[in-house]
Amino acid sequence: MKSVAQTIIEADRFYTIAAKTGSVIQAVESVKDGGNIRLGKYEHKPEQEWAFVREGDGVYRIRNRASGKLIDLMMTGTANGTWLHLWEDVGGTSQMWKMEPTPAGTVRLRSMWAAGKCIDTVGMGTADGAVLQIWQETAGEDQLWTISEVKDRAKHAPKAEEKPAEVKAEASAPAEEKPVEEKAAPAVKKTTRKPAAKKTAAKTAAKSAAAKAEAAPAKAEEKPAEAAPAAKPARKTATRKKTTKASK
Repeated sequence: MKSVAQTIIEADRFYTIAAKTGSVIQAVESVKDGGNIRLGKYEHKPEQEWAFVREGDGVYRIRNRASGKLIDLMMTGTANGTWLHLWEDVGGTSQMWKMEPTPAGTVRLRSMWAAGKCIDTVGMGTADGAVLQIWQETAGEDQLWTISEVKDRAKHAPKAEEKPAEVKAEASAPAEEKPVEEKAAPAVKKTTRKPAAKKTAAKTAAKSAAAKAEAAPAKAEEKPAEAAPAAKPARKTATRKKTTKASK
């Protein structure tokens, strides 16, 4: 028989544990420790996903993603038919399982506490809802499990990375519009400055003309005022002198 590659177990990742029918091992949680473990149709729920916490060469604690509790043996039993249940991590050997690969790519999960008995289904059940137990190794396929990494969340990761790219594209649009606004601004400033300069020059010229006009009459008025009184007395005196000489 040709060997099939096994799934590589890594820390901080989650896996499904599936029977031949495709149903997976899932935790049926209760209010207290002791929730049982059954088969169920995989629906991407955290109760159906498990982390393998390495304890040694091929030996793991199997931790549920939803509750953080471990697959354990009810009442730490060791006999055939002992059910599995969930329990908090107590560091006991009854919570340790050895992963034994097969050439077909499946694995057996053997109890380190119960002399290597395998995880099995009650009555060799294959339907959803079948309860899990331990049993000595048999030739049946109900002790063979396929472990697969949960990859659905990784598929959604690239979509989250696309969002920053869209933000950058939106941010670049306003950057292209800025040069257009800056070119328009100087044109408006030049238009407003020219009329202002002309008006200022016109006002200055008008003021200087008015000042000259005001200064000119003032000077013109001063000259006649001083010359008229000085000339008239001089003429009258001369006439009087001539008249006196003539009479003499």
